[in-house]
Amino acid sequence: MMRISHERGGSRGNVPARSCWRSCVYALLLAVCVAPAASAQNSEGARPNPNDRLDATRWSAMAYRGWTNYHTLGRTVRFIWDYVGEDVYGLEVAYTFSPETGFGGFFDRILAARFQMAGKLVGRHQASGSWIREVDAYIALRWRHLPWNRIVATSFAIGDGLSYASRVPDVEIFTTEVGGTSQLLNYLMLEMTLALPSLPYLQLVGRIHHRSGVFGLFGDAQESGSNTVGLGIRWHL
Repeated sequence: MMRISHERGGSRGNVPARSCWRSCVYALLLAVCVAPAASAQNSEGARPNPNDRLDATRWSAMAYRGWTNYHTLGRTVRFIWDYVGEDVYGLEVAYTFSPETGFGGFFDRILAARFQMAGKLVGRHQASGSWIREVDAYIALRWRHLPWNRIVATSFAIGDGLSYASRVPDVEIFTTEVGGTSQLLNYLMLEMTLALPSLPYLQLVGRIHHRSGVFGLFGDAQESGSNTVGLGIRWHL
């Protein structure tokens, strides 16, 4: 297998808006803390939140493009970046459970979050020029009752599931030092969306797309994994 050519620190400028991810991660933590309070205030008669209109839609579709990082997830969320030459393209469909149902209402009452299920088809363009197909399926919690949504309609989400690739991506072979690799790995996503308050159905999406062996949970893939940072457009149907 051809290894990816790499020079540490040489490609940090290849991904747009890298510094925005610091705000994304910090704001996700903030959302978990403030969303229940904001949701309670909204239920007591405050002006409607623009994102409340999304409860009338169950389905959404997203187109995504990402750039893969040489480093681990821990370094990726700390904004340590080296582009490995792999581009990732994805199409996703997601379903949101209504807060009016028993299942969706549970997460709304306890965490002020929306519960979602999603599936994604992915094409990974390797630095060698070859393509790898990938399929991801996951569940997610999304926080979208945020106090600043009348200025910028925002949501934050975290999801977990499974990811299967037609063959192991080059970056996962190149960065694995302990154990083996696997086509089937755990999938984790961290996401932020932004939209105009007047048009919350059309969102700009920022996402971290993470595949991981979860320290050997998936066979011998103790350290196998990859991290992609990218942008997308989502439309709520």
